[in-house]
Amino acid sequence: MSSAGERSGSNGDSRAVSEVVDLVSALIRFDTSNTGELETTKGEKECAEWVAQQLQDVGYDTEYVESGAPGRGNVFARLPGKDSSRGALLIHGHLDVVPAEPADWSVHPFSGTVQDGYVWGRGAVDMKDMVGMALALARQFKAEGTVPPRDLVFAFLADEENGGKYGSQWLVDNRPDLFE
Repeated sequence: MSSAGERSGSNGDSRAVSEVVDLVSALIRFDTSNTGELETTKGEKECAEWVAQQLQDVGYDTEYVESGAPGRGNVFARLPGKDSSRGALLIHGHLDVVPAEPADWSVHPFSGTVQDGYVWGRGAVDMKDMVGMALALARQFKAEGTVPPRDLVFAFLADEENGGKYGSQWLVDNRPDLFE
């Protein structure tokens, strides 16, 4: 499979359309299973660092924040708009997934397999698909020099699958500046 961006511009598609499948597939390959227990939840830090790198590759300044516990990785990036006095628009998604038992799957749940016109794996519909789409658009906007009417804040968050105590709730309580 080609890397994100390699297919950019193929048959007239936008950059985002050209790379979204690769991004979603790559996101699924990170086992970010959230068991609800800090000692067994894994993968969020590595996935968040990868997301940050995808954003940095097109020129974003990113902020990586661990939310209340080691490894609970979150990434923020801001695309300045024409009128920063208008409230920013927050575009967010979570990186964690519900655990999956590989024996219950026809493809490995963390393979990101593209088959029959679909990307398969844990998170393909909750919510690595939407994270991949937001990431693809963020990359396209920055690469093409898009200036939206207001600032866009892209947030990729930890711990949604267990209530957000070590994700959005911790961030709102401890880092409200990230949402301004």
